[in-house]
Amino acid sequence: MINKILYILLLSFVFGQQSNVGTTAAAFLGNGIGSKAMSMGGAFTSMIDDPSTLYWNPGAVSLSSQNQFQLSHVDWFIDTKWTYSAYIHKLENNNVVGINLIYFDLGEEEITTINDQDGTGDYWNAYDVSIGICYSKKLTDRFSFGIGGKYIRQVIDLASASGFALDLGLIYQTENNFRLGATISNIGSDMQMRGDGLIADCESNNSCYYDTDSWPLPIFYKLGISKDFIFNKNLSFTTSADWVIPIDDVEHINMGFELGFKDKFFVRSGFRQIGKNDTEESFTFGLGGNLFVVGKEIEINYTYQEYGLWGYMQYFEFIFNI
Repeated sequence: MINKILYILLLSFVFGQQSNVGTTAAAFLGNGIGSKAMSMGGAFTSMIDDPSTLYWNPGAVSLSSQNQFQLSHVDWFIDTKWTYSAYIHKLENNNVVGINLIYFDLGEEEITTINDQDGTGDYWNAYDVSIGICYSKKLTDRFSFGIGGKYIRQVIDLASASGFALDLGLIYQTENNFRLGATISNIGSDMQMRGDGLIADCESNNSCYYDTDSWPLPIFYKLGISKDFIFNKNLSFTTSADWVIPIDDVEHINMGFELGFKDKFFVRSGFRQIGKNDTEESFTFGLGGNLFVVGKEIEINYTYQEYGLWGYMQYFEFIFNI
């Protein structure tokens, strides 16, 4: 299985150098989620013990140390909002299940017409949503595998498109805290806009609809490596890197770093989309800390992401160890 995935990744790198931006549906699936993950530049394919692994690598979900619930939020560009929530539940015999929700709120805007250019008083809105479920199993003390399925829906006023997709992931870790992860994400059906928002004027008395094309989902191939360095009981350091191959864009590298103090306070940084010439994404920085509230451990994370001409974004996140 590992050899097949690495073979596919190699072929994609050799033959997939041309950018095809704008040729897939549900582009929000490639934005990246989670404050901790994004503060490390999105280099998270081989990282573990975080509910956002449901998104980054379902194979890493089985390595979670306990049940966890995550809630992450970011105010995105032009008054849009991004929310991610996830729950991981450990079962017996190294089995773990998880569910997650991605909600991308594009906001609302007043409807204007030729006759009412200042607005009709009515509003239209748009949003993207993904609801997923994952199963992951630790097959040996070093090798884990996971599979996730998700329902995807995009809505623009009275028109919408829906589809289903699968994520496959695996991770291999050694005794010296080195990890290798590989994933294939968003293998699924094409999506096509339909609905009353596509009604067109026609000469007959019957309703006519604009005919829209169907578009494939944005498949991502990722290969990630990471290494934990434990200097002493008070100080640790983690470095990670991802090789990302999207079908609708050029290949690039994400890199991330995390410095931990007494396993309670963390400083993180990273670089996104290295090798992509036309990107506005670059430097990321984040802080995180663990504290106990009513006997429960809560991890609080903050991320600052530089976005070039677009300015910057800030992520806020809470992870509850249950």
